[in-house]
Amino acid sequence: MKLESTATLFILAAALAAAFAAEPPVPPDEAASEWDDYLTSEFQNFLWNDEVRTGYEAYAKKEHKAAFEALSKAIDKGCKDPVVVFRAGYSLRAAGEPDKAAGYFKTAAEQFAKARPEHRYRADAHFYLAEFYLKHNKVDEAEWELEHAVDLRGTFTEAYLLHGDMFFSQGRYQFAAEQYQRAHEADPQSVKPLMNLAVALFRDGKLDKARAAVEKARLLEPDSERIGLTAATLALAGNDLEAAGKEYAAIHERDRESVNALLGLGYVAWRRDKLDDARDHYTAVLDRHPEHVDALYGLGIVEAKGGETDKAIEHLRAVVALRQDHRDAHYNLGSLYQHKGDYELAIKEYAQVMQLDPSDRTPAYNLGVIFIRLKRYAEAQEYLEQAVQAFGKDTRWGQAALKLLDLVIQIQQDRTLEIDKELERLGQPDTKSPE
Repeated sequence: MKLESTATLFILAAALAAAFAAEPPVPPDEAASEWDDYLTSEFQNFLWNDEVRTGYEAYAKKEHKAAFEALSKAIDKGCKDPVVVFRAGYSLRAAGEPDKAAGYFKTAAEQFAKARPEHRYRADAHFYLAEFYLKHNKVDEAEWELEHAVDLRGTFTEAYLLHGDMFFSQGRYQFAAEQYQRAHEADPQSVKPLMNLAVALFRDGKLDKARAAVEKARLLEPDSERIGLTAATLALAGNDLEAAGKEYAAIHERDRESVNALLGLGYVAWRRDKLDDARDHYTAVLDRHPEHVDALYGLGIVEAKGGETDKAIEHLRAVVALRQDHRDAHYNLGSLYQHKGDYELAIKEYAQVMQLDPSDRTPAYNLGVIFIRLKRYAEAQEYLEQAVQAFGKDTRWGQAALKLLDLVIQIQQDRTLEIDKELERLGQPDTKSPE
């Protein structure tokens, strides 16, 4: 079985992007100063002073539910101080009810514009509204709120990060990188903007710039595992196995328990055809975490490449038992069963791949070959037609599918052909690599 030799760890990059997502700003615990500010403002009134004071005192103690109850009473009585309204919203948010908080943030933003346009929490109110709108996929509204937030506070790092995350989730990596760059300029000593920038540049195909961002981050946190993992991913993207191996080895040297380092070392060893080393690294993970899906999968692929078909099937079956939606494990199981001649089992695995992702028709070629072997020519024709469409007529496997399709049609027209020799000559597509 021929295994894919040019894969890179794009899943790791996506995971890293999620790990460095923007975290919302947290207003400082300034209950005492806010109370003093309130007493000197035009908003204080004996009708609701007690509720405001009680709310601020509860907030200072991080009793957010009690803070909201007191502050909302003041608002219900007529208090229109935007700081009080904002703090009521934040108390709700801190109490785990961000959707209910959004209404208070919206009211606070409107009141700030009229009564306290220069107040520091005005930008935060817009930021929290943007966060709410993004959660509910209201992208235009979120973008409008973020623009207000950064207009009010030019160095609003969290707003730039959130804006970048919004673009990243849409696949607009160039725009995401621009926002992350602004976040970095606003807070040059923070690692998070640089790491998000690196991943966005990587996704945008700007590998050298992504590496430069990672190296800047490394100057800030020289021993960071997450920075080393990103550097390794970029090295793999450039097919530099030596550099990737050094990154994983450095992480492993600092932390012998790092699962990510062992998985990376296993992957690099597999790419270098050092199957015993790869096996050792994946096994080291499984010794600590017997049901680690990525390690089981990697070990199965190592065994498949080494010709240990039964062991490979055993480990890949363990993968799909733990994660039924592991498409690559199902694909490789199909390939292994196909090579063993267990065609019915192979059919089930390939069908599972296409069920998990209806847009993925790459197993269609193998299914076409299997049905030829089973002399079920009508089904072979159906899948070979799908394979031509999936691979394209100008690709190697598209042309191979066309050739087999022609032979199958001729067979169905009662024309005798030596199709077995043609099957051996054409082969089949590469199977999936370990992560």
